[in-house]
Amino acid sequence: MAPRTATVPVAQNNSGGAANSPTFLNEFESIEKWDGSNLPHWRQDEATYAITFRLADSLPKSALTAYAADKEHYTKLRDKALKNGELELAKDATKRLFESFSNHLEQALAQGYGDCILAKPEIAGIVEQSLLHFDDDRYSIYSYVIAANHVHVIVKPLGENVLGDILHAWKSFTAHAINTKLNLTGDVWKKEYYHHIIRDQDDLLNQRDYILRHASTSKFGLRQPEKSDRDGHATNDFIGGFVVGIHGADEWSKQVEEAEHDPYKGIMIKAIADRLAEAFAELLHHRARVAWGYERPNEFNHNELIKEIYRGIRPAPGYPSQPDHTEKPPLFELLGASEKTGVELTESCAMHPGAAVSGLLFSHPESHYFAVSELQEDQIKDYAERKEWSQEKAERWLGPWLGYNA
Repeated sequence: MAPRTATVPVAQNNSGGAANSPTFLNEFESIEKWDGSNLPHWRQDEATYAITFRLADSLPKSALTAYAADKEHYTKLRDKALKNGELELAKDATKRLFESFSNHLEQALAQGYGDCILAKPEIAGIVEQSLLHFDDDRYSIYSYVIAANHVHVIVKPLGENVLGDILHAWKSFTAHAINTKLNLTGDVWKKEYYHHIIRDQDDLLNQRDYILRHASTSKFGLRQPEKSDRDGHATNDFIGGFVVGIHGADEWSKQVEEAEHDPYKGIMIKAIADRLAEAFAELLHHRARVAWGYERPNEFNHNELIKEIYRGIRPAPGYPSQPDHTEKPPLFELLGASEKTGVELTESCAMHPGAAVSGLLFSHPESHYFAVSELQEDQIKDYAERKEWSQEKAERWLGPWLGYNA
């Protein structure tokens, strides 16, 4: 029986966005840490978590014994390192302690040990109904998979709700309903559960990709946005924005030109910085397409990415499809770009550092690039009215694109 799965597009947002957007581990905020009966636990306000909880009979004794041995070893190593002030060693031991769960328990869970009652559609349906009952109310669920003997969820608690209470409610309600449905008694779920605070966007996509891999053979398919095309990609329309900058190239270039009298090296430094900025813009666009549900991770090879056969465009102010540079300030204000990236705008709307790229992201399948032809006076008058400008100001900013003498 294939697992029941679902995944939804997730916004690329770390702070200051909508309340139900995923938020990541904040290294500058305190983290509450404690040890459960088997697993270490971390909690941080407004964090997003990847969770695994399992049926009571889902693991063989051999897997539990192997994990217990690893847990004892890395716990002792961590405690000794902390006692000796070896913080990096303690950090590494803690990381390995978390990884040992995946090495032993995740692999064992995938073998389908136990009665696997979640393989029954009516039982999986009970769990799915419970997961989604308070979605976007007490918590936001971004992806989940209900496998034969365990459940994976990516979830963010909302408001005053905490992860432990959410898990307790899911397991308490479903345990009663499942026992009633199957005329059983006893424990349905193992009390202990594993959870991991999502570190960053890459971690989010990796966790989501893990669920997608579980979904690859699912008869239930994927929980997509309202509509999808024949390939299963979302067809809802999204729009986004981005700013990326490479710092230090201008200063380094000036330094080598003055100190080393090597203008060619200075030019190459700036050129490489420009290429890096464009590369990071391409990476952000890819992440947006994956997060919005239009593309799978690694769906296209390098040649296909260079040919831009993917869906959507990212026009930038000052380029042929969007020649007006004054669209940059609203974009920067919307994103809080200067505070988050250090990229600043001059009075002429140039970006500093010079190796910087900003623009919009359009996801609609029919969006495409085009070049604005020479602008005539009636067009400038109409544009100036919509921008609440004088005609003279519009002509000044769009001078290179005018098809008449102003």
